[in-house]
Amino acid sequence: MRLFLALWPGPGVRAQLHEWALSAHSECGGRVLRAQTLHLTLAFLDEVDPARLPVLLALMQRTPLEPFTLTFDHLGYWSDRKIVWAGAPSVPDNLIATRNTLLSQWRATGARVVTQSFRPHVSLLRHARRAPSDLYPPPLTWHCDGYVLVHSVRTPRGPHYRLLAEHHNGQPDAFFETSAEKSAMPATQYGIVG
Repeated sequence: MRLFLALWPGPGVRAQLHEWALSAHSECGGRVLRAQTLHLTLAFLDEVDPARLPVLLALMQRTPLEPFTLTFDHLGYWSDRKIVWAGAPSVPDNLIATRNTLLSQWRATGARVVTQSFRPHVSLLRHARRAPSDLYPPPLTWHCDGYVLVHSVRTPRGPHYRLLAEHHNGQPDAFFETSAEKSAMPATQYGIVG
């Protein structure tokens, strides 16, 4: 299973980010990522043996993320990957600490952890021709109260995302596994792992 941990926006933030994507698309071209797939990747776990999923879920259950606020205030463009993205000027220490704890505990279970720098962003467009000329839209505030575990399934049209578990409000008892029926990721929704 190809898995990653992410911050998943609620409907209001998702709609605003999608508006940014649509606005950038008119100038930059490329493919607008569907609103339902917009997210901030916390950690990419790569391929995980399904038999190890209970270990990962237990690790998540004992690793809450205290609520915090992110303010997105600029757009960026990676020319090598042709991606237009939304970024925040700063990241709360508790987000970085939770990410580091999750990865170190996952590594301690014997899992392979891919060394990766943490560049918090939300991918908005892929295959974009250029950077947007207006890199500073009105600031967008995102109140985060947890994170999710996502299964990314490769398909000919791009990855399909399915939420497997959620951890909210900084409370261990707010953790729950997400059933296939409850997943917000129907088979027709595609995105890109940012």
